[in-house]
Order: sequence, then structure tokens, then C-alpha cells
Amino acid sequence: MDLAQSTWMVRDLGQSASDVLLLEDNSVLAGGWDGAIKYWSAEGETVWEIATPNRISCLTIDADKLYATSGLHLLKIDLETGGIEWQIQLEGSADAVVVTKKCVIASSSVYDIEHNDFLESALWSISFDGEVLETHRMDERPWTLQLSDQKVVAGLGRPKSGWIKLDQNGAIEEQREGWGTPTICSSNTKPILFGRADGSVVDMDEVVLHQMNDSIAVLSNQEDMLLAADDSGRVDLFVSNKVEWSKTGDAVVGLRHGFAHDDEATIWIARWNGTKGTLCVLNSSSGDEIARLEGDRIHAMSVNEKRIGIATEGGQIMVWEQTLFERRSNQETPAEDVDEHRNSMLAKLRALRK
Repeated sequence: MDLAQSTWMVRDLGQSASDVLLLEDNSVLAGGWDGAIKYWSAEGETVWEIATPNRISCLTIDADKLYATSGLHLLKIDLETGGIEWQIQLEGSADAVVVTKKCVIASSSVYDIEHNDFLESALWSISFDGEVLETHRMDERPWTLQLSDQKVVAGLGRPKSGWIKLDQNGAIEEQREGWGTPTICSSNTKPILFGRADGSVVDMDEVVLHQMNDSIAVLSNQEDMLLAADDSGRVDLFVSNKVEWSKTGDAVVGLRHGFAHDDEATIWIARWNGTKGTLCVLNSSSGDEIARLEGDRIHAMSVNEKRIGIATEGGQIMVWEQTLFERRSNQETPAEDVDEHRNSMLAKLRALRK
């Protein structure tokens, strides 16, 4: 099936899209490379749109507030109105942000073009009123930042490698360092797992759970299913200490567990070969392909229980909904109807750009 047949929503951000976030109520937030943020309701209506200083790298929701990293800045935005409540400039690029019950915690990094490396990084604890409470500066870049039981865990690159755990006030509670290889990425749900530069997937005690040939690029875990992609383009589905299937192809730029289809979880894999992007939906048990989309590079993916959304280089925000996906995938669609649907979709996209 062509995935374009089953989209629930397609919207145009007006610039290359860098992040997308599906909320629990099925509303959609997206940010762009030039700093735009747009918010759509669960029905697909535009709620508001704003301009921020620079590229959006991370969007995080807490209650009725949106926290966004925009270039050098961290912003707090009212979700209902789109009003910016405060804006703080960090040292270097603002990379990621999470929110505990007590404060906002963000990571930043300084990149030196001449040395082609990160020179200094920091973890920032900021009050809900926008006051900087504490700053932890370090030589290592926190490549990952995530919330777990109101604690914040950051996976570290070289030279120390390992991880740092902060309490909900932003104080360093525990640190594991001296790993032989840098942390590259982490899983998106509990338990926290790290992908490392030597191709290993480890838990927080550095127990190796899976080994691949190249550096781990992306991880996704759901219950007992672990998805891991390495820099060669290989994707493994790992269940109960056993690789169920592997897929190879172009570089993996996105990897997520998706909603169920025919009572089986779906796997969504985004790839990029330098000129063309693909998005494949696979059956989790067999690895068989269910649907495919070809087009622009995908920069971000977001999922909730019933929907999955992507943000593309061309500025499109595309969302799939489980019920519609099921219905369209079970229909026998004649080729002329597929062409007609594609032409209709292109016409809608052109209208959105006006």
C-alpha cells in the first residue's frame, strides 16, 4: 500500500520541518528549521502559529505549557494562545529539554567548526518563572536527555562516556562514567537503554543486551520488543534475547513502534540515501512490508496510542490514524484511483503553500 492513500492529515509548515509532537488529545505541534512553530487541533484546524529565533530542535509539553529549544534559546510558550512567556539564551545551541515537577532541565552544547568537535556542554536547571537555578558544565556532550520517574538521565559522549542522573530539582544525584565507548542514543521508553559507538546496546549498568556491527544510530523499545538500527542501515528486532528479523537498506533516520494493525504492532522505519527518503511500515512479527512512502527526508517522528506523525525536509507534517489506516489497507484500490488520490494530495499541498 502507498502510505499517501491513508494519511489522516497533511499540513505544510511553510519551511523545512525539524520536529513534530503528537499530544495525548491527538493535537499536533511542529517546528521548523527557520524557527516557525505551528499548532493544529485534533481535527486538523490551525490553533496558532508563531516565529521564534532559530531552528527548533526539541518540543516538550508539560500541562498547558510548551517548552521549545530554538537555536541558542529556550522558550516557554502558552499552549492555548501561543504567547511566549519567557525566552532564555543558553551557552551554545539549546539541544533538548525535559520537565520535572520542580523545574525545567535543558541541555546545550558549543560546537567548534575549526576543530570539528564539541568543546563544551552544559545541563541547565531553570525555574518555571525562567530563573536559572543551576548549571552543570562539562566537556562531554549529553547526546540524550530523558525523563524517568521524575529523574532526568543524560547519556554522555567522550571523553568520560556513560550517563548522569539528575533529581527533580536538577541536582546531580548519580553519575556513571568511564565507559569504553561513547553513548550515542537512548531508548524512548523505560527501561532506559543506551546505544553506543561500538555497536552495543546496554542498560544503565552497562550490561550488553545486543551487539551490532556499526555504531547504534536509533533505538526504540516497547514492552519486550527492542528495535535497534546501526550506521550501516541494518535494523534488528530483538525479543527475549533473540533477533526475530533484520532489515538492511539506506541510512536509518527514524525508527518507532507504531499503532496496531490486524492485531499486530507496526514498525515504522524512515531511511535516507542522500537524495530520496523512504518510510516503510512493517509487521512486527514477520517483518513483512505493509505500506511505503517515498519522497523527502524525514527529520522527526512522533507516536501516541492511535496515531503517528512525521516532519519532512519539504515542510510537510503528515499524520496517520489507526482506524483510517486499517480501512485503507484492507481496500483493493485500483491504480487509477491511486493516481487520482495522489493528484488530489498534491493539489492540497500546493493550496497550503499559498
